[in-house]
Amino acid sequence: MALNLDPVYREIFGKFKTRKKFSIQSVENNMLTLEQDEEICGQKEPRIFEFKSPREFEEFVRVENQFERDIEKQLGGDTMPYR
Repeated sequence: MALNLDPVYREIFGKFKTRKKFSIQSVENNMLTLEQDEEICGQKEPRIFEFKSPREFEEFVRVENQFERDIEKQLGGDTMPYR
């Protein structure tokens, strides 16, 4: 029996705090398909991510948010990150 995980995935998706552009493509058979719009050298290159469980997706959101916080910290600090 398939559970309706769409509301759970959407709630977790709402926790994204990043400048990257993500969009939910589909939720089928309890599997989430997420697309990231990424621009490389002026070309749009969509990246597809698939998650088999809400826990796996929540971990991905946590890692992406931590990465964004690290960038903000480097940009807001007095030290030069690339010396």
